[in-house]
Amino acid sequence: MILQIAWKEIHHNLMTLRFALMIILLPLLMIANALIYGYGDDGYTAQMSAYNKQMAQKRAHIELYAGQSLAELAVMGPGDMPKRPSLLKFCANAADEVIPRYVIMQAYGSASRSSRSDEFEAYAWKGPWTLTYPLNSFDEGGATRRVKIDWVFIGILMSFFAILFTFDAIAGERMRGTLSLIMSNTVSRSQVLLGKYLGAFLTLMVPLVIGILMNLLLVQLSGSLSFDSGNSLRILGMVGLFGLLVSIFIFIGLFFSSRVSNAITSLVWLLLTWVFLAFVFPNLLGIFVGNLNPIPSVDEVSLRKKAQLDQIGDEFRPFGRSFLGGSEGTPSKLDKAPSIENPSATLQWATYFTTWTGTETKITNEHIDQQFNQVQFARDLTQISPIATFQYAMEGLANTGIVGYMNFVKQARRYRQTFIDFVKTEDQGDPESLHIYPVREGLSQKPVDPNAVPVFAEQISYRSVLSQVGLLVLFNLLFFIMAQVSFLISEVK
Repeated sequence: MILQIAWKEIHHNLMTLRFALMIILLPLLMIANALIYGYGDDGYTAQMSAYNKQMAQKRAHIELYAGQSLAELAVMGPGDMPKRPSLLKFCANAADEVIPRYVIMQAYGSASRSSRSDEFEAYAWKGPWTLTYPLNSFDEGGATRRVKIDWVFIGILMSFFAILFTFDAIAGERMRGTLSLIMSNTVSRSQVLLGKYLGAFLTLMVPLVIGILMNLLLVQLSGSLSFDSGNSLRILGMVGLFGLLVSIFIFIGLFFSSRVSNAITSLVWLLLTWVFLAFVFPNLLGIFVGNLNPIPSVDEVSLRKKAQLDQIGDEFRPFGRSFLGGSEGTPSKLDKAPSIENPSATLQWATYFTTWTGTETKITNEHIDQQFNQVQFARDLTQISPIATFQYAMEGLANTGIVGYMNFVKQARRYRQTFIDFVKTEDQGDPESLHIYPVREGLSQKPVDPNAVPVFAEQISYRSVLSQVGLLVLFNLLFFIMAQVSFLISEVK
């Protein structure tokens, strides 16, 4: 009986104007998506070309300094760390054009002369490298105001079509008097509800799957993308996310359709609910979180960082008496400059470098972590909306958006420590070294095999996606129960 009701719903839906609208609009959007991301100027091919060039420069950087010495490699670092472009950006763009694609490795040093050049020529020093992040703000500006025809946008549109196909599923039958006729047969209300759900679900998902296959074919023919088994599984996961989102709004539609006496009232309530969940609620919460705990501006952080680093410079001034703790006279260059023959000065420079980089890294990390935490808090709140949860899950599978960059930054930080541990381990094998990190003169002056240097490799994390899939399943259960109870207690006339 459920299948008979479902087939009746499908046949009814196929004859409606809304189905004709969907069957025209959906392929057009899928074709537009394929053309934009498959043949666009800044497509995946161009991004991969730039990425490969950056990786080649990074490799040349490591080979250059590793061939000089381990010490030189230690202070110059492994080079900038580019983020690999996402092959599935066409599925979830997430304003990726305003999110950095790399973490900068910044080395610092000085080759200036002392103001008292008649007494002392300044030591040309190199300090250890640090990580900086070229992301000044998470305000995506105009990028978020442009409509991006990706799969996320199409998913939001499909949720709208879900309410169009269900707003009169029960209320319309009640108005026409056919609901009481159906219920006069040996069929339960649960069977009627599930039949209508199945009919609407198949009406929506079959054209969507056909559109997705057409989209993938066009993207593949563009020659810019090539899908392996891992990407194919992620795409299947995205199709599953489409199904969960569509299912949620079908249940919402059935709930309102069973609660009101006519189809027009049901449609009005559903449109208000959809607009609220898709646009109003996420934007209002984003503004609320931003005003709840304002983050210091980049200029404010830069001033605070400069003040603290200047204070460290005054305390450990390499060319002053306080740094050396010496006598009133100006020490000679040999007393100040680090070298194998002068381990005391080398340790003093190590103290200076360690304090300086520790403070610089702490302030930089705290600032971007504040932004990360604010974004994560806003995302956690907006996941009350199924549409927002769907979007975040799609971004997680595509490895795009701010969460992808957050994971990338965390991995870059871990790699920095891995690289430092490698330098220290290699340095222990040189008996001629002072084993004082991070001073160039305190480390091994022998070259190191560039192939032995650890390579940074970004790993995609799906941890957040699992929680979002769980939320979508819970939404389905919640709205199914609401629709079921509402239909059970509603009048058939």
